[in-house]
Amino acid sequence: MLTTIVIGLLVLIAFFYVAIPLLAPDQVDRLPDDRDPQLVDLNEEKAALLRAIQELDARVDLPAERRRQLHERYEAKAVKVLAAIDEREAALAGRAPKRERAEAKRVPVGAVVVLGAFLLLAAAVPTYVLPRVSSTDTITTTDVDVAQQLQAAQRAAQADPSAENLLALGDIYLGLQRLDEAETTYRRIVDELSPVPGAAYKRLAILALQRDLTQAQGWLELARGAEPDDAETLYLLGEVAFARGDLERAEDAFTAFAATPDGAAEPTAQRRIELIERVRPLQAAVLADPSEENLLALGDAYWEASEPQKAVESYFQVLTDHDPTQPRALARTGQLLYVAGRPSDAVGAIERAAVAAGGVAALEPDAVMTLADAYAQTGAWEEAARTYDLYAELVGPELGAPAKALAESARTQASGAAVGGADATSAAVVGRQVFSTNCVECHGQGGEGGMGARLAGNPRAANEANVRDAVRFGRGMMPAFQAALTPEEVDAVVAYVTQVLSQSEL
Repeated sequence: MLTTIVIGLLVLIAFFYVAIPLLAPDQVDRLPDDRDPQLVDLNEEKAALLRAIQELDARVDLPAERRRQLHERYEAKAVKVLAAIDEREAALAGRAPKRERAEAKRVPVGAVVVLGAFLLLAAAVPTYVLPRVSSTDTITTTDVDVAQQLQAAQRAAQADPSAENLLALGDIYLGLQRLDEAETTYRRIVDELSPVPGAAYKRLAILALQRDLTQAQGWLELARGAEPDDAETLYLLGEVAFARGDLERAEDAFTAFAATPDGAAEPTAQRRIELIERVRPLQAAVLADPSEENLLALGDAYWEASEPQKAVESYFQVLTDHDPTQPRALARTGQLLYVAGRPSDAVGAIERAAVAAGGVAALEPDAVMTLADAYAQTGAWEEAARTYDLYAELVGPELGAPAKALAESARTQASGAAVGGADATSAAVVGRQVFSTNCVECHGQGGEGGMGARLAGNPRAANEANVRDAVRFGRGMMPAFQAALTPEEVDAVVAYVTQVLSQSEL
């Protein structure tokens, strides 16, 4: 029955494929110009990158380390974009010229042949019975290939339970998100075979990451013992040990990773090693004397290295063991609460920090902006408008332009006019958070551009359909975010770009 329906739909598609050219043969969907859209996007990216590098070289407010990191990233991106431009221009140079359309109307013979083939297929092919993976899992037509691969892997592992066959079977289970069966399969390798390949230990570590970092580190230590020079194992071990606060093991793993060919080309490992060297004596000082001063120094080092989770661990200890109103610890804890989706708690923490510091204006600008966002998400529109305005005053007109636009939206909402509607205003605020998490490295915090296109004051950024397609499906060197963001987050970031950034003047 299902096969009959599918074939019927294909026949219907083929019918329209034949009928439309016959009914309207003169219809042509012409492009507005002859420029190649892909080449236009690539050239825009090139210009944005060059401008970003020039602006970065002129900036003196950034720390030297941060400026170096961005410079390396921009240069690497520029190399890729220039190579893509050369490749596209070469492809366009070798493309055959368009043929003029024939004056006489012709019957689309190819379409007629396709239609006839589908009709013959519908008449000749019997109903197809879809395979099953087990007695409870019915596989749809889109899963047929995976089902066949799984069945083949199950048979191979049953006939020859070697490490290679069991790894292949476990990987298919892992791809299907059948995690219990994947773990059982990998454990068979560990329990039944000798020697155990490092890949089995590594996959067990990956499965353990979400529930037990200590167990994950144990599996990775075993994987390293089996394959001492495996770059992926060394990097994962370094990250897990760092997350657990085991700095000695983390430094050892990152150092070994940096010595591999893959690690030598990856600057992240060296930056991790430098951070560990910086915080190690601070951590030792905290262990020897957990004073407020030592805890703040350790938290500040992690915060400045963009490790807010580790930083707030130290700040929380300051608040619980020493001073429950320490302004910096409270404000930064509030910022992390906001990112974690707890805007009400964020408001409480940052407001207490402001009282202790002598006013909201005495806080760091990032904390002020977070407080404004949290006010907006909790519906405190008047407070949000005032706080957005304050942030704009603190950072100046260039960086504060988006905040000014958000302040106007908040005032509109507070007055009851609701020109864009409550949901639209709130979406723009949530969209700023999504933008900050996913987009600022390429497009800049204020949409000023960099590796990505300039969005501030850009008329193309005001086109909702254009922005939505770019976010969902990617464009040029920009990746697609449809799988990474929820539909609500896509709506929110589109609202922020089209309603706020595109209207700002940087």
